[in-house]
Amino acid sequence: MPVRRAELVMGVATVALVIDSFLPWYVERWSTTRYGTGQTTEHATAASAWAASTGWSTGIVLALAAAGGWLLWPRRSPRGRVAATVVVALAAAVTTVGTWLQARVESYGGGASLTFVTTFADVPRPDEIVRDALASGSAGWGYYGGVLLMLTILACALCSPRHEP
Repeated sequence: MPVRRAELVMGVATVALVIDSFLPWYVERWSTTRYGTGQTTEHATAASAWAASTGWSTGIVLALAAAGGWLLWPRRSPRGRVAATVVVALAAAVTTVGTWLQARVESYGGGASLTFVTTFADVPRPDEIVRDALASGSAGWGYYGGVLLMLTILACALCSPRHEP
């Protein structure tokens, strides 16, 4: 049986999404100023989708389930195959983007403040990314690639032949 273009693209997008999920999806940047000299140092730390957000992890799992279901679904019922894949792939993209939009809305609720913290205080350090606390950072390039790959999986499901032999 020949491999169709949609199956090939879906397979490549699935593997690429797995790889992309371990790339930087979330980045926090901050700067420090040395007392006395005024020397400013820029810092950044990043986290993968798995380490940064439950919503992003859920979106990735849904996208992988959609692609796996589409690739493994029996060909006797192509309508069910397409419908199920479209619904799950759309849910994956909506969950992923919705998680980021919710974090952005929450971050605009308060202003930034300057805080002096001793090194032994029981608070997260600036270089620690706390899972599901995405309000102060920015989306990394892995996030944008992941959303693009999720939309590719959705497009493959939508563009697949409705009637397969």
